[in-house]
Amino acid sequence: MQTVEKLIQGLPYEQQATLYKLRELVLKAEPAIVETVKWNTPVYSRGKNLVSLVPQKTHCLVQLWDGAALAERFPALLPDPKCEATDMRHLKVSYKGRTNFKMVAAVLTEALKHGKPAS
Repeated sequence: MQTVEKLIQGLPYEQQATLYKLRELVLKAEPAIVETVKWNTPVYSRGKNLVSLVPQKTHCLVQLWDGAALAERFPALLPDPKCEATDMRHLKVSYKGRTNFKMVAAVLTEALKHGKPAS
């Protein structure tokens, strides 16, 4: 079974630093999250898929499975262009240039808090 660590190590060098940073932010926001590889992509879940890190050629898409609930607070979240009838939202993180990782961390924290089951 492939691990997220091995998946990231197999990516082109210029993508690895970004994926490691995003992974760190997810695990910091929710240390008890389940980390798996699905669809050749790191997926983080807790009973259901919450976040995926989808490497692309020039950027990584931080895929928030229930991101529609956060779209008003975080306008950088984009709807899935392939499917209008979904709550999924994406945050585009470039491999080059500046990324506001504080904002990314805030989005991830809210997404993971939103995805917690009711107590």
